[in-house]
Formats: sequence, C-alpha cells, structure tokens
Amino acid sequence: MNPGVHFEVGDINRLPLFPIANADEIFATIETAFTEHEAHREPSVEFLHPGPSPWRYAQEWAQIAVDRPADTPLPPYSPELAPEPLTDHVSYALGVALGRFGPNGEGILDPCADDPPQLDLIAKALPAGILFLDTSLDAGDLRDSLSHPAAKPLLDAWETHSAAIAPGRDLRAYLSASGPKGFFELHRKMYESRPIHWPLTSSGRTFVAWTTIHRWDAQTLRLLLADHLEPALGRIDGELTDLRKVRDDGDKKAARSAEKRLSTVLKAREELDEFIATVSLCAEKGPPPGPSDKQRAGEREVDTRYDPDLDDGVMVNSAALWPLLQPLWKEPKKWWKELAAGSGKKDYDWAHLAMRYWPTRVDAKCRKDPSLAVAHGCFWRYHQKQAWAWELRLQNEIGADFRIEEEPYRGDGGSEAHRNVLIADHPSDAIEVALAEALRRIRKHKRRFSTMTLLEPGLWSARPGECWALETMVIEKQESDFRLIAPDEAKTRAAYLKAFPGEVIRRRELLEGLRPTNVLIEEDGT
Repeated sequence: MNPGVHFEVGDINRLPLFPIANADEIFATIETAFTEHEAHREPSVEFLHPGPSPWRYAQEWAQIAVDRPADTPLPPYSPELAPEPLTDHVSYALGVALGRFGPNGEGILDPCADDPPQLDLIAKALPAGILFLDTSLDAGDLRDSLSHPAAKPLLDAWETHSAAIAPGRDLRAYLSASGPKGFFELHRKMYESRPIHWPLTSSGRTFVAWTTIHRWDAQTLRLLLADHLEPALGRIDGELTDLRKVRDDGDKKAARSAEKRLSTVLKAREELDEFIATVSLCAEKGPPPGPSDKQRAGEREVDTRYDPDLDDGVMVNSAALWPLLQPLWKEPKKWWKELAAGSGKKDYDWAHLAMRYWPTRVDAKCRKDPSLAVAHGCFWRYHQKQAWAWELRLQNEIGADFRIEEEPYRGDGGSEAHRNVLIADHPSDAIEVALAEALRRIRKHKRRFSTMTLLEPGLWSARPGECWALETMVIEKQESDFRLIAPDEAKTRAAYLKAFPGEVIRRRELLEGLRPTNVLIEEDGT
C-alpha cells in the first residue's frame, strides 16, 4: 500500500485479511518481549536498567509462528537473550550519578514531578546534575566530583567493566576522550545525535563537566563556576605556589621534578582560565560568533543569560553552548549559525532561545505569523481576532471553560487584557468572530445548536442590536431557534426588547415561518 492524497479510510476496509491461528497468544508473547526489551534500552521512556534482550529472538519466533502450516501447534518459545553491551552499565551509572535515572530500577526521574520519592532520589544525586572531572589530578586523587557519594555507582561500574571497555585507561580519561574511544561518541549515537548528557569541556579536555539536560536551569552554569571551576583554580594556584617553593628551595632532584610539573600545571591553569571565561560568557551574555564566521554571521543581537527551555529540544539548547561543547561535539556550532541566520528551511525562530538572543527579529515575525506568536506568548497581542476565534472554537472542541491564556508580553496585560480590549474597543469584530464560530459549529457537527455561550460580558452591553442580528442570522441558517448567551445577556436583552418591541414580533414571525429542510442538519433535541 502506498497512501497518497487520495488515500481514504475505505481503502483499509478493502485490504484482504486472513486469520492467523493463536494470533492473541503470539501478540501477547511479542508484546511481553518488547516490554522487557524497552525496559533495558536506555533511550526508551520505559527504561529501568540495563539488561539482556529477548526481542530479536521473539521476532524470529513470531515469524515462524505466523508462517507455520495450518493445524500445527505453536513452536515452543524458549527465548535466547542477547547480552547488553557492557558500556550500557557505565552509561546507566552516569545517568544515576547525574540524577536522570533511579539507582534501583526506578526508571527515569523527573525533577518537575510532584512525587516525593522521585525528588528524594534526585536530591541524593550530584548537586545540580554536574559531574566535574579534573584530569590534571592523579587517577587516585578524587578532589573533583568523583569524591561525591553520588559518584560511587559510576566508580563501581567502571571498576567492574573498564578492563573490557577501555583497558588501561582511567574513568576520567574515558569520559573526556574524543572520537570512538570516548564515552560521548557512544552516548551521542545511542541517542541518535540528540544526547541528553552534555560534556562542557575546556579546549584541551583537561576539565570536563558532564551535565544532563533534564536538570538544566538558569543557575547551572553559575553553579559550575562557583562550586567547581573557581575552587579548582584555587587548588591549582595553591599547587603552583608549592611547586615554586620546592623549585627554589629544594634539592636539585626535587627542583627538576618540580620544574617539570610546574610547566604542566601552568598549562592547566591557562586552560582553566580560558574555560572559566567562556563559561562566564555563555552564562551571562551568550556565545560569540565563531572566529571563522564571515560577517559575524553567528552574532547575537542582545546579551542575555543562558536560560534553557526543555521544549526547545537538544539541538537549540546546545547551540547556545557551542564553545563549551566544541572539543567533543561539533554540531552545536553549526546549529548556532543556523539559529542566528533565522531564515530558509532551517529557521528556528519558534524557539524560546531565539527570542532571547534575537528579540527584534523574532518579534517582527510574530506580528506576521500567528503560529510563531502562539509559540512566544504574544498571540493575543498581535492577533486578537484570531485568538478570540480559536478560543471560541476550542471551547467547543476541548471544553466550555477553555481559554487561551498568555502571560504579560513586554509589559502588556497578557491575554486577559487583550481579550477585554477586543470586546470593549472592537465589539463588532468580536461579534463577527462569534457569528463565524456559530456557523462553523453547525457545519462541523451537522446539527442544530440552541445556544452558544460566551464566557465574557460586554458584547451584549456594547452592541445589543448586533448580537440580536447574529441570532437572527444563525436562526435563518439552521432553521431553528438560537440564543447567544453571555453574563450580561439577560439584562441587556430585556432592555433592548423593551426599547424595540417590534423585534419580538419579527423574531416570533421568523420562528413560526420556519420549515426545516436542511438535510445536513440532524435534529438532536438541543
């Protein structure tokens, strides 16, 4: 089957079907196998912990079961489990340390969940979801995040599996290595180039801070600076002072050793200084255009703090950190350039981050494009009639009390203020929209409506004659009575009909003369 523009539901009904003996049992077996497979596959939302998978065997068994001759029993199901890669255990342990996964098969942890057990587990993970690694330290010196109790599962997993994964290398080297020999490349491929753990890395990969996107917020980079990078700088400065003292005051052998170590530590300090400056820039202002960018194509319009929004996704959020990810992950720099361009097929101006760094450009697009205005919370500000129309429509399709709510945008009063302005200052436009919605409901549902309710007062008070005329047009269309209900309708209707008694007679005559004939509308008693 190759469905196209003329593909319809009836085409499914014409598909030839044939019965399969024991179909329910076959389906139940492969469903159970798939559930087990997903529970052991880290990118799955059903992930619990690493483990072997019966999925390949189950698929092969199911094919044999379906193809077996008639009147023969199902083949025996004796699953052969495919072992999980040993790297899965290190990956899982990193996720546990960062607070992404529960340590005992609890699955994915949500820091936004109103679930005390989950929040307790996250509180026991690394603070702010940061694993800071200082490769200038000796392998046994744990004066970075590896000393935290939350890092113990990671150290244990490495001790158990390192000989098979990366013989002779320590954990810091593996987590900071680039290319296929390093962990990040494995993680990137596991998540199909949308990794959830990011290695913020100094230019020489001496310092790496692993973070997880699901625990990112506006304070993460500041905490990285205050809790990890600046203390590391202080430690290095202390070591430099000690080395200089040994070089100047010790014996010749100790002096030579100190001099050699001094050169290494000075390079590490220079690299850390640069790393701190880049983290500070990204945290408080935003990333720079790349040094090779022509015409400063990647330059941001304004300086603003990095404040990620999970709805923007991995690509957009990582783009604004490209200088910190570049040593291990090249794509974010390309994504930043595309984000900065804001045009063509790769236009990401729907993203919250785009509005933060290029507010003038994105705001101008919001004025023209209602869908962008919805994404950035200014639908009511720039498209009042459309917002009102969609609100009335969704009250019919979602719930009678539905509202399109928006927070204040650039100092305005938000959705409530703009809704009130439309009704108070442009009542005729609002009534036009209400009429269109009433007629849409008739066409959509192919039935008559006796009422349509507005949640806001004001239209009847401002334009009683137009509201009355709206009712008349709907009555003529659906050939039955109709009333536009609103909080101020009853009182205003009474006053209007008292002032114009002839309208009562004309309405009665209209209703008495109706002879419903529209076959598209089915009576339902409402």
